[in-house]
Amino acid sequence: MAKLRHTLLEAGILPYGSEDLRLYEERLTRYFTREYQRLTKDPISLEAAGIPTDEGPMWAQTERLMDEHFDAPTEMFRAFLDPEFMAYTMAWYGETEEAVKASSLSLEQAERAKFELVAQRAGIRGDERVFDIGCGFGPLETYLFGEYPEMEITSITPSRVQTGYIRECMENPGHPLYQRRLRLIEGDFSTVPMAELGENRYDIAFAVGACEHINNLHSAMERIHALLKPGGRLFLHLIVSRPVFPQYHDSKVTLIGKFYPGGHVWPFELIEQQTEFFDLQQSWYLNGFNYWRTLEEWHRRFWEHMDELYGPVLSEAAVRHWNDYFIQCKVVLFAPGGGEVYGNGHYLFRKKAGG
Repeated sequence: MAKLRHTLLEAGILPYGSEDLRLYEERLTRYFTREYQRLTKDPISLEAAGIPTDEGPMWAQTERLMDEHFDAPTEMFRAFLDPEFMAYTMAWYGETEEAVKASSLSLEQAERAKFELVAQRAGIRGDERVFDIGCGFGPLETYLFGEYPEMEITSITPSRVQTGYIRECMENPGHPLYQRRLRLIEGDFSTVPMAELGENRYDIAFAVGACEHINNLHSAMERIHALLKPGGRLFLHLIVSRPVFPQYHDSKVTLIGKFYPGGHVWPFELIEQQTEFFDLQQSWYLNGFNYWRTLEEWHRRFWEHMDELYGPVLSEAAVRHWNDYFIQCKVVLFAPGGGEVYGNGHYLFRKKAGG
């Protein structure tokens, strides 16, 4: 492993745990902390920013996003994600930067804590009919069926890698997804016919780590509204910015667009205002250090398995890309400002009466 780390370092790829990486991350974190402090001295209102929420297609670059990110080899995701849930979203360690740093939770425990928090805030009873938008590797399904085996869930993702993994789990007698009432759809939520999705059928819809990839919020909320029964609920979990940074919103010139083509980081309060089809019940901001610590552990595990990944699974260019992804997400988004610049938002909506 030492020889491999040296080889990659010689190629300009900074290994996890190296002094070179520590210094690089410290410098970048200081720089972006100062940059965000400068920008927030003269804050921009959401109204003045004029960020569009009802233009263009619902998803802007789905095929490219799958090709360049979510359809990377399953072996790579297995190397760094928690093995129980395969959750590719923020784990939950605590309310504040200090609590996150002091937490003794493992990644596996913190991912479970995240799903417990989501279920609590969404008001899950266990008898609901659920629709999950952008289900990933099925972590929410794994948690919910583990706790509430009689639930009925319909899940959708455009990723062939993710649906392949979920189907394996559904055929594994030792997995919580085995022989459950799970209907899996491989497709684009914006184009699959409503007759196949199920109109006015569901008690609650979830989008956990999916709204970052939505281009037209109005269109997405309208379609989700059509899925739900009268009084149905919608729970969102997504990366958000606390300040409004319109200059960082265009995915073609931002970090999220580099690694997630067509992606957005929406301002926290902008999501609260998506009330044409729903009434907002409650919202919560989750300190971004939770995501910093999640990424830190993913990064560590990525390098822990580098002997298995480099060559058989990932080329040198792919190792560089994913290493840059972990580094830049940590130090550009979540480390600066004590986790109060970028973090996660939780939102609970209810379908408007008469809708």
